[in-house]
Amino acid sequence: MGLSASGLGSGLDVAGMTQQLVAAERTPKQQRLTEQMAKVEVSLSAYGQIKSSASGLQEMFEKFDEDDVFDNNQVTTSNRDFVEASVESNAQNGRYSIEVKAMAQSHRLASANSFDADPNAKIGSGDLVFTVGDKSMTVNIDPNQSSLKDVVTAINKAKDNPGVTATIMTDKDGAKIVFSSSKTGKENSVKIDASGATGELSKLSFDPATPDGNAEMKQIQPAQDAYIVIDGFSHVYSDTNKFEDVLEGVTLDVSKLTGTTGSGKPTDDEDVKNVIIEISNDTSKPKDAINQLVESYNGLFEMIEEQSKFDVEKKKGGPLVGDSLANSLLGQLRSLFNNPITGSDGKTYQMSDFGITTTREGVLEVDDEILEETIKDNYGSLSAFFYGDEGFLKKADKLLEGFIGSEGSLTNRENSLKSEQERIEDGMTDLNERMAAFEARTYKQLTAMDAAIAKMNTELSTMQSLLM
Repeated sequence: MGLSASGLGSGLDVAGMTQQLVAAERTPKQQRLTEQMAKVEVSLSAYGQIKSSASGLQEMFEKFDEDDVFDNNQVTTSNRDFVEASVESNAQNGRYSIEVKAMAQSHRLASANSFDADPNAKIGSGDLVFTVGDKSMTVNIDPNQSSLKDVVTAINKAKDNPGVTATIMTDKDGAKIVFSSSKTGKENSVKIDASGATGELSKLSFDPATPDGNAEMKQIQPAQDAYIVIDGFSHVYSDTNKFEDVLEGVTLDVSKLTGTTGSGKPTDDEDVKNVIIEISNDTSKPKDAINQLVESYNGLFEMIEEQSKFDVEKKKGGPLVGDSLANSLLGQLRSLFNNPITGSDGKTYQMSDFGITTTREGVLEVDDEILEETIKDNYGSLSAFFYGDEGFLKKADKLLEGFIGSEGSLTNRENSLKSEQERIEDGMTDLNERMAAFEARTYKQLTAMDAAIAKMNTELSTMQSLLM
């Protein structure tokens, strides 16, 4: 409220006295609330940092599982111009020799003789039956739409086309019709029955079982499967140039024949005789993941240590000095990283088996030589240690969930501090309201006292004048 500078007649500084009395009443109470709020905010900040850092560590554990860190293989090929290879996690380590003897190709055939040079000339009508693999279609050629172009259009636009494309090819001898299968492989050869057609169309019959049976049709390219030999004894065929799961979890894509100058025939030249593919464990991914895990743990450890320090010179401690929750989290994590764990293979392992140890300062460090040796020679032990119902990842996730989960002890403590923060804010609001009322009441009382003193002074002056 607005206060006047002084009393009406006594000369009292009513406003100043009111402010002094309000300040005397407010200051100790406000200071106490401010100190309480500062303490709560510092604690909230410290717990927030712990939760954030612990959440990052938990996400790291989850990433181990999601990324299948220890279920990663890699494959190399001695010559990608001939064979490309890719692997799934179930591929077994090994070294294999691949000889590419034949490439898959689609069936192509053409009319041996040329048709009438007149593009509008009728070449026949009736039914043409096309069969590719186990699918067939019948194309009926209307006598009124039976030019070479009409026939090609009718075949290509047929709704039940099993995979035959017709094309007009024109050379010095004239126009020919070419038929191609859209798919590679021996099973996708094209068979044509033109017995139901008339005119030139009736000459288009072709049976891949007897490719030389009709002189009116010429086979340009036979349907053919891709053919490879693995390790010199396993003969494998595919209707495409892709071979899937011939080796478990491995896909091979062949693009060129091996053998003498890419002929597919035997040779003693090792550079073109075969292609070597080698499947092995991807060592870089688990090594990177473990180093990131150690870095994340150390970040959490160092943050709690810093917040828990006591500065002897300043005689002041961090917000987590003596904090039981922070110390409990750190202690349980330290035990988890150092105690034996039974892996999914039933064997007992410790982090130190893989070159991960705790220093005197309490941080983790990685012996790269031991870790690399483990990844190279005992890859399965790492996977067994981390995975499984009683593995490291499950134990770590359960531990952290108990602290930072929705019902975790750190979360509950944080919620309690937030409630305390709200209580202090309510206390500040209440203090402001009480001080406003106290100020108004005090000002009113002092103003009344000032008026009374002024009246007394007037009466005293009157009495003095009468006595003189």
